[in-house]
Amino acid sequence: MTDHERATVDFDHHDRGWHERRVDEWAALRRCPVAFNERYGGFWVVSGHAEVAAVSRDGDTFSSTHRPEPSDGITWLGIAGIPRARSIPTQGIAEVDGPAHLDLRRVMNPYLVPRAVEGMRPLMEAATTWFLDERIETGTIDLVLDLANPVPAILTMALVGLPLDDWRRYADLFHGTIAHRPGDPAFDRAVAAVPAMLADLGRIAAERRDDPGDDLLSALVRADIDGRRLTDRELQGVLWNLIGGGLDTTTSLTALTLHHLDAHPDLRDRLVAEPALLGPATEEFLRYFSVNETLTRTVTRDTTLGGQALCRGEHLMLSWLSANRDEAVFDRAGEVVLDRDVNPHLAFGVGPHRCIGMHLARTMFKVLVAAVLDRMPDYRVDREATRFYAGNPELNGVVTMPATFTPGARVGPAERPF
Repeated sequence: MTDHERATVDFDHHDRGWHERRVDEWAALRRCPVAFNERYGGFWVVSGHAEVAAVSRDGDTFSSTHRPEPSDGITWLGIAGIPRARSIPTQGIAEVDGPAHLDLRRVMNPYLVPRAVEGMRPLMEAATTWFLDERIETGTIDLVLDLANPVPAILTMALVGLPLDDWRRYADLFHGTIAHRPGDPAFDRAVAAVPAMLADLGRIAAERRDDPGDDLLSALVRADIDGRRLTDRELQGVLWNLIGGGLDTTTSLTALTLHHLDAHPDLRDRLVAEPALLGPATEEFLRYFSVNETLTRTVTRDTTLGGQALCRGEHLMLSWLSANRDEAVFDRAGEVVLDRDVNPHLAFGVGPHRCIGMHLARTMFKVLVAAVLDRMPDYRVDREATRFYAGNPELNGVVTMPATFTPGARVGPAERPF
């Protein structure tokens, strides 16, 4: 197929107006689920469920690898957006392929399988109770800053083996870099803190090499990855990916869900009356919001996708959000159906790079939402004061979400239990 025969589209996913209309825009793009956009040096846009799944399953042809400098005649873009900001380091396990990727999953899986996640449930519940107790007597709460942000931060710190008292510092940094855009003072403050945080991670990793524990960081510093130990820079990338993924995605899913339930009291009332529905509802909220909205890939060899000829070295942008709203796969795709029976959503990806933390994310989300519905079922969001992420084409979420509710009583210990 020659260039002039390509299916083409023209849009700027960094334009805030387009971003605000993106659900409708993606619906229009799905009419041609693989098309070429000449902006930002040119890239393929993949928007259909079948096509996004096909790319995700074929890691050999559609690589997640990031390399800072071109090699083999290819610019290896990684997953982190088009264009990729120079400030974004290689995202650890998410941006390596082949034996190194398999070895990293082998090391990390024992800490993230369902049985291990269940072992973390007491800490999830204790942290959730503590942070709710801190606000329950006042009748006011910021559902992001006082709950949905700190609880995943505490769990992620515990999983990795970082000091729990540092949770706010890590949470503020990752929340700031994702929730705000370059040029915003909040973004600039967060980015300015990155070098110090990377240095701290390097220092803590060195301590684990000398005195290992039973945490994930200790396992990573001792691991044999493709025949060698990870360098300090590689280890920082793995930790950055792990901490960032653990902190903000569950925060965003929880916050967006609570906002939606406030706007749809019939759904909230049903979940309160039928708590067993929270299982299928979790999958439905994952589908509906798809908080990790887009990722990118690099084409490793000439191939065909969706009737289009793709060439080695070209780049793709996959839309999980669009795939999960595909009307050819999901009945009433634009609605939240709490008891959706068949739900083949792609919110965690599929194939070799399926999200390694999906069991932890699901469990933590259920704990958080169940606690809010139990202890403050009449919460009301201050919609005028709520702020959403400002045009981030890769990730969706909520910056701040104040709410009021009928005050209650503390139920946990007076002293922080973690």
